[in-house]
Amino acid sequence: MQQPLSSDQIVGKLLKELPPTCLLLVMDKGGKVLLQKPGTSQEGAPIKVLHSSESSLSASSSSTESKNKYLIQKSLSMPCSSTSTSSQPTENATFPRTRKYLQHKNTAAKNLFQRLAYLEIICCTRRFTIDELRCATDNFSPNLLTGEGGHSRVYRSNLDNGQVAAVKVLKNTQYSEDDLFGEVEILSNLKHENIIQLVGYCYSKDMRAIVYNLLKDSLKQRLKQLNWNTRLQVAIGVARGLEYLHSQTPPIIHRDVKSSNILLSGDCRPQISDFGAAVIHQQNQQDSAYVKPVHVVGTFGYLAPEYIMYGKVDEKIDVYSYGVVLLELITGKEAIQIDLESHHESLVLWARSLLSFGLCDLLVDPDLSENYNKDEMKTMMLAARLCLLHSSSRRPTMKTILRLFEEPEHWLELQRKREELLDGIGSKDESCLCRCYGSDSDETMFLEDS
Repeated sequence: MQQPLSSDQIVGKLLKELPPTCLLLVMDKGGKVLLQKPGTSQEGAPIKVLHSSESSLSASSSSTESKNKYLIQKSLSMPCSSTSTSSQPTENATFPRTRKYLQHKNTAAKNLFQRLAYLEIICCTRRFTIDELRCATDNFSPNLLTGEGGHSRVYRSNLDNGQVAAVKVLKNTQYSEDDLFGEVEILSNLKHENIIQLVGYCYSKDMRAIVYNLLKDSLKQRLKQLNWNTRLQVAIGVARGLEYLHSQTPPIIHRDVKSSNILLSGDCRPQISDFGAAVIHQQNQQDSAYVKPVHVVGTFGYLAPEYIMYGKVDEKIDVYSYGVVLLELITGKEAIQIDLESHHESLVLWARSLLSFGLCDLLVDPDLSENYNKDEMKTMMLAARLCLLHSSSRRPTMKTILRLFEEPEHWLELQRKREELLDGIGSKDESCLCRCYGSDSDETMFLEDS
């Protein structure tokens, strides 16, 4: 009786059937890469060889009580065999829906395989098992639940290395797999003091979760307790984080900038969190005047008008949302106010009405008790007003907003000169102001829009 081949013998046999341009990937049931080697054949082999060997591997694994069942897939660049049986046309004609469904499932499985393999190969983050997260969260105890949203729950956890972390468990939906990999793939390539740090993730049939560094509170929770200097530092930190995202190639658009997604460390250093809605913006995607509609995500009260109406996505929708956060820092109010009769009032509309009548002082949070620098407050009000301009093309970039905070004297001087000139020449001749200060785009924008 012929002895079954060992796993090493089967792998060696498979490598001999693959050309060096193809990779043999061996993974366990969870998708972890156990082996990655190029083929050793100079000719390649038809797919049927892989099928027969795969069956042998399965038989060998069951007979030797292997701990892992291997999943073996040829590289997608491997040419398919041109040989076909006479029964194939009949099968394709008889079961077109079944064939289409299987093709769809095959494509989905390959995409999942590639995404798991990518994360394993770059080795940039840890993959947790469901048992590890159960242990870290005391079996997802309600006592460790720190937050819950429409699509996830967040638990405080104590990892096996002693680190305290936050575990975001995604609710099992048709989008949860894409949400998980989208967020992990983006965060795994980011490193900035004002961006949440990715610790790892968990992907299994029963669990999709993302693990982050744990921060104490959100800006929404702490806002009323913060003094003016801390609020200003939060505004600058968030601006730096967004400028970092927008400076990537291609840019990353967060799409859900809001006070509850800005987490604060013990010394109130802000970190932008929750990248579940983030997208990588391809610059040529929206060059056309007719943009394919997108699914609008985000939070009412923070959404830019062009995003709500047309689904337009670029850096300027984050700029608008940032402007709403600035208003929250200035006023101490939430983006949407709910009165005793459950009426919803927009902070942006309320603030604009005061600004249009020059009643800026009424915007300031009374809890600050006038313990703030008036020039710094004026600078933040100017930044908020520019970020909230209705026309996205007239809004500044985050780079410009950072410059405004770092060089406030320059911009405030421009404001004073503008006001003096307007008093002398009248608002109808305001366009000549741009000529007075040359062609600098940032300065022109401030003179025209402020």
